[in-house]
Amino acid sequence: MDKLRSVIFFIITLTANYSFAQAPIDSIAAIAKKIHIPGLEVVHAKEGELHSYYWGVLKNGELARVNNETAFQAASLTKVVTAYAFFRLYDEGRIALDKPLYHYYKYDRLANSPEGQLITARMVLTHHTGLLNWEGDVPSKEWRESPLHVQFKPGSSYMYSGEGFYYLQLVMEAVSGMSFDKLIENYVLHPLGMTHSQIVWKDTLLANLSYGHVENAKPRQIAKYKTVNAAYTLYTTAEDFTLFVQKALHKGIGLQPETHRMMLSKAADVRKGDKPSPDDAHVPVALGVRLQYNEAGTWLWHTGSNPGFRCFFISNPATGESLTAFMNAETGFGAMPLLMKLFLGSHQTFWAYLWRKGELD
Repeated sequence: MDKLRSVIFFIITLTANYSFAQAPIDSIAAIAKKIHIPGLEVVHAKEGELHSYYWGVLKNGELARVNNETAFQAASLTKVVTAYAFFRLYDEGRIALDKPLYHYYKYDRLANSPEGQLITARMVLTHHTGLLNWEGDVPSKEWRESPLHVQFKPGSSYMYSGEGFYYLQLVMEAVSGMSFDKLIENYVLHPLGMTHSQIVWKDTLLANLSYGHVENAKPRQIAKYKTVNAAYTLYTTAEDFTLFVQKALHKGIGLQPETHRMMLSKAADVRKGDKPSPDDAHVPVALGVRLQYNEAGTWLWHTGSNPGFRCFFISNPATGESLTAFMNAETGFGAMPLLMKLFLGSHQTFWAYLWRKGELD
């Protein structure tokens, strides 16, 4: 009888564990189907443990499945990696937050813009440069040779800008003496163990790479970013990016303690549209990363939006909890509130999504 009880207990325990493991992936599958996402990666970190989930295909209509080594475009999550690399250079005394970047690198696209020559790293990291998100056909030769036009006095207001981050990239290359891809490899990817990540295109990515999908889950051609851009060219996995969140953002590995605190502290206000909104107060910007104030405390977050891809991370440094999701469809932000509710609970307001439905630009 005791032996029978042991067998029954084992079966019940095994079933319970199986159900616990299966429940999230079943819910993820349901969300993906509802939002028309061909494939996605989700990693939830809580209480020192990582739980990784993978669902769907690399390319709609083909059989290859998403797994833990599938690279996705991180899009604007690249900016957070850039910010961390900037602060590594800052700690080395190579660059300052409030000295005009033109002091370090005389950017030809601002040669005829006295106001643009006043832009600082702090303004870039808080999106207060006055530069448009992009001005021209990135990354064409014509774009790189076209002048930039400042829309308002730098430092006076908020406007999301990829151009600002590209300018910061050029300055970081100048002060470090390294190409930006080498700088990111040496200061971020290698030290943090991000072994499945690249900041610029390499053919090795083709071995396990997700396609992006547009309307009606139609796959796009693979975007091979052979010119590095600090704003959007990172290829990575949800597990690798979670390593970055946990090690760089939560623990501040590689940064001086005061620098780490400064990076994650409120640095400026934001604005949803042409006029201020009450929602703005819930999502100010730190230095290169967004903040969310809600019932559960202070969170870090950022989203990414490249053609065919949507992604996000949200994390709570006080508890160590984080959620990272990469989705290979332009419909992906529709899954953002559902995934946050599934893993982080429904007892809080997710301003990171509500503010602008995930979009930043």
